Amino acid sequence: MRILAVTIFSVVVYYVLDYFGVAWAMVPIVSVVFLIWLGETLRMRWRAQQREQSWDRWEAAVTDDATRDAAIEEVREALEKSRRLGPRLRLDQAHLSVILAELLDAAGRPTEGSRVLTRVKIEELESGQAAVVRHAKAVAYLSAGDVENADLTLRVRGQRSSEGDVEARLDFLVLMVAIEKGDAQRALDEADGIARSYPADPTIADDARVVEAAALDALGRRDEAIAKIRALPKDTQAALARMGQPRVRPLAKDALG
Repeated sequence: MRILAVTIFSVVVYYVLDYFGVAWAMVPIVSVVFLIWLGETLRMRWRAQQREQSWDRWEAAVTDDATRDAAIEEVREALEKSRRLGPRLRLDQAHLSVILAELLDAAGRPTEGSRVLTRVKIEELESGQAAVVRHAKAVAYLSAGDVENADLTLRVRGQRSSEGDVEARLDFLVLMVAIEKGDAQRALDEADGIARSYPADPTIADDARVVEAAALDALGRRDEAIAKIRALPKDTQAALARMGQPRVRPLAKDALG
């Protein structure tokens, strides 16, 4: 459609110029238009590259104490700028809100992170995007010790999206809420079944072990809980020690120790 539109426009311009006897002007006009298009294309590519580098830097800052505070300010500034441009950038705003909440959680400020995510209008997002935001929101609430709001966030999740891995992790969060509300045995019974539904993704099985460890800890079987965590890869244990749920972090630290 774009090629057709440009072709029709070019033909019309040519005949108009030819009518006034200045058909020769078509060459410089086309040259200028081409240079404008080339410049805009290069500019957009440069912006996309800068954006990708920024996201890589922000994601790395989640586990980097030295750069995290600067990343929080950068993301906050980018989010405010995106909000000023209106709802047409709602997807960017949702992505920026999620990474900001993760950074704030890593900085020990999960309550701030949950407040950031409450401004995201989940109902205006597609189901897969909404599931990602809902997951981040529930994680932030659990990290802040706000079990009731985490429970409410998960209860209103609605129809399941096509993002199977995200939906599985939402199911695991439902079980984490159950643990904190005194139903640890349910979590112990159901976690492995969720993982078996996604055999192609080994990280889902790791998440199931984390839920089982939390359940065992809540049931007073701490040694078994630590053994569950110790069976995970070392980098996963280290991540849990820094970014896991409040009940899981001390288990991961003991497992590493």
